[in-house]
Order: sequence, then structure tokens, then C-alpha cells
Amino acid sequence: MKSKIFLFFLMTYNLVATAQLSAVGYKREEYDQFRGSKTYVVLSGDEKFDAEIKSAASELWKITPLSFINNSEFEKLIPEKSASFINLIILEGGGIYHYLALFNGGKEKIEKYHYNDMLAYCPINFSQNENKLVDCSYRVRNMLESMIQAMEIVEKNDIRGNSLKIVNGLQKIYNSKASIIKERTLLFCDVTIGNKITKSDISGIYPFKFEICSKEKIEQVIKDKNKDYYYYQPGITQNKSMFVFDPSNGEVVYFGYNMMGSNINKGNIKDLAETISGKK
Repeated sequence: MKSKIFLFFLMTYNLVATAQLSAVGYKREEYDQFRGSKTYVVLSGDEKFDAEIKSAASELWKITPLSFINNSEFEKLIPEKSASFINLIILEGGGIYHYLALFNGGKEKIEKYHYNDMLAYCPINFSQNENKLVDCSYRVRNMLESMIQAMEIVEKNDIRGNSLKIVNGLQKIYNSKASIIKERTLLFCDVTIGNKITKSDISGIYPFKFEICSKEKIEQVIKDKNKDYYYYQPGITQNKSMFVFDPSNGEVVYFGYNMMGSNINKGNIKDLAETISGKK
């Protein structure tokens, strides 16, 4: 796709790339630059994705002035320090990683950017049902909401340190909310959890209300801002992340990760159940 970006980054990325859906770190100068910028959403050329992200960003984005551009305009604007960008990206280096990301402008070309230049990002479930970056269109509203919230959490809590400390700090905050998951039905989408785990596997591990559903139902509860459900959302690219989202507002109420793996397994569901129960 035309809007792909290739960011070449430090090899330490392999140790910290699981900070999915989170701001990378709180650095006053980077945040100050961002808050003084105009944010450009880079459109993909895919009709459905572009319609969804334009609708969501137009409603939700209140932090900076906002505009929509195509990829050729993006390439011209990259060096501008007064610009920031929301774009679908592919990171390469020790593996291939797929994200929706927010980052500041100000570097001469894409190759000068690194992992730590991203202010916030959200993984694509590339190994399962989002083989094209734009396949995340049905949930992009919640993706954008969660990125906004991630930045707010990092800044409010002044989360600092190396990337692994930031991952663990954010995970602690997300998982402190997990007990509320049992108050609603948890949706597991049949195509996002893969084919290595069954309904009976989940029912034998997860003691709370759940439902196996279609992707279309996930899309609908997001559109409806439904407060009867949460949904389990893997983000499996080079590494494996697991989230539980509130479809009504994009809030992350659970976050787990593994450095490797391309399928959801019983251990992942056990970790979720134990976190909700307060056993972990």
C-alpha cells in the first residue's frame, strides 16, 4: 500500500516492542513539540479505512489542530517540526512489526526515525485477521481512543525510564482495572483468536461470562459504543500482545504480552482470568 512507512530503529527494539498501544515514554521536550504541532492523519487510499479514521479523528482528536493528507503530502511534510503524524506503519529490524502510530515531524527522511520516536502506537493483528494494515478499519476508532488515553496515562503518571520499565508501568495501570471485566460479557472474536484454542478450552479456564462471536459483532458494538460487552483483542505482529477493550470508549482494561508467539493459547487465557480474579 502507498502509505507504508519503513522506520529503521535501534536493535534494542526486540526487547521492548511489546509496549503495544502505549506511549513510548514521557519526555517533556517531545510532548511540548507535539502539543505545539498540527497533526496530520495520513490516509491510506483504502475507502473503508479512510472513512473510519476520518470519522473517528474528526470527533475524538482535541489535542492539536487536525488535517488529513495523502502519502505524497506526508513525504513533503516529514521534516517540519511543527507537524505530527498519525499513520499506518511497518517497522523493520530484527523482525517486522505493524502499527497505527503517532510521531512528531522534524527529521529529514523516514530512515532517520527510530522506535523511540513514536509517542503512541497500537498494534495490527497481522498474524491473524489483519493481513493488510487497513484490515483494522472496523476497530480503528478504539485504536485511536486508546492511543490518546495512553499518552494521557504516561504524562499524568510521569512514566519514565527505559522502554521495558514503561511497558511494565503501563501494564500495571491497565491491569489494575481488570476486575471490572467480569461485570460484562467478554467477546472473543472467532477470527482474531486464531485456530489453536476452542470454546471448550476457554470455558475450562475462564470462569466469567463470555461469547465467541463474529468480527461483525465486534464492529457493531464499537459503532454502538455498547456498554454490555468488553472484547478480547490480540495484537500479534512480530511479538504477541493481548488486550481487553471497552468498545464504548476504547479504554484498555487488560494488557498482557509475550516476546514470541503467533497464536493465542490456554496460558494467555489463564493469565487473563487470574488477573481479573486478582490472583496475579
